[in-house]
Amino acid sequence: MTEERFIVTYRIKATSYEEAKQIAWAIQVEQSIEFPYEFVVDPYIKEHITGRLESLEVMSDDSPYSMGIEPSEGTSYYVARISYHVSTVGDEATQLMNVIFGNSSLQPDIWVVHIELTPSMYEIFKGPRFGIEGVRRIVHTPKRAMIQAVVKPMGIPNEELARMCAAYTRGGADVIKDDHGITNQSFSNFKDRVARCASAVQEMNEVHGMHTLYAANVSCDGTDVLERAHYAKGVGATALMIAPSLTGFGWLHALATDESLGLPIIGHPAFGGGFVSSGISGIADYLYLGWLPRLFGADMPIFVSYGGRFTFTKEQCERISHYIKDDNRFIKTACPSPGGGVTDARLDELVSLYGSDTMFLVGGDMFRRGPNIEDNMKYFVERLERLS
Repeated sequence: MTEERFIVTYRIKATSYEEAKQIAWAIQVEQSIEFPYEFVVDPYIKEHITGRLESLEVMSDDSPYSMGIEPSEGTSYYVARISYHVSTVGDEATQLMNVIFGNSSLQPDIWVVHIELTPSMYEIFKGPRFGIEGVRRIVHTPKRAMIQAVVKPMGIPNEELARMCAAYTRGGADVIKDDHGITNQSFSNFKDRVARCASAVQEMNEVHGMHTLYAANVSCDGTDVLERAHYAKGVGATALMIAPSLTGFGWLHALATDESLGLPIIGHPAFGGGFVSSGISGIADYLYLGWLPRLFGADMPIFVSYGGRFTFTKEQCERISHYIKDDNRFIKTACPSPGGGVTDARLDELVSLYGSDTMFLVGGDMFRRGPNIEDNMKYFVERLERLS
């Protein structure tokens, strides 16, 4: 059996080094054997399967893991690097998440702030199938920042959603996606909607020489995820969208590695806020909204941008974007897709911050310009052309 170990870095709040060490010990046992260590008699389990504390240090003021937080009076923050045997993951995305932060997520004052996988693990978790360069090739947009449109609001008849898709396509959208809240309701049957929208985009692509992708939302219960994904591809959908916080990251991984699908995937952050927002424990936003979706196969991870109705800061968003596209020799660079607060008035600022290797999700502001969304889309595409 290989002796490879991967490392998870935790930020711990404690009143002393000794208390931090006790917390780290509890994490390394809880996240591996979850069994009283003193009762373990098998030396291999004790020495290899049990989590191992590799280092524990006081967190410096300039640590990349501080993220602007300040400890309360009488406490300090510590950085614990704990390694786990690769065999504990069992080649499953769900179990990897469990080892990283299963039961320990139920304890206070613990945050996951960094993850270091081994080369062999990247043979299982291969990242995006297409990545940003692959998406650029598909949509024939080689340089400028790309744009993603959304069909909404919930409650509009499927016929109107399809007409909206057609208008977006004529306007030059790179990607059109279902709204994450539109799934399989009585007013928006999944099969009917996806067939109509896919057909509308395909027709406009053929007539007008466009290369727009249509992403069907396949977030749902259990194995219906795969059933809907295959149906969507069968009726002409050219991309998929899933909210892994709702379905589990395992389903994102399953979609990305299904060779019979082979479609670009959008990762949506719905339900993810509770894991990353300010609180007494959690997972760093740049990991949960950026790096993990990329690792498990999202070509276009969506995250909420700053300055709009969400409370994320500029620094947070810049860091999330960085983790989506930073250099990693094992997995492809994904395409950061900020949304929420992406407006015409702020587009210059946002392109300057995120760069051209970005896909901007424009929602509400697409409609504020007036009822002609084809012209509105053309306007945003031209704006991005000038900014690139």
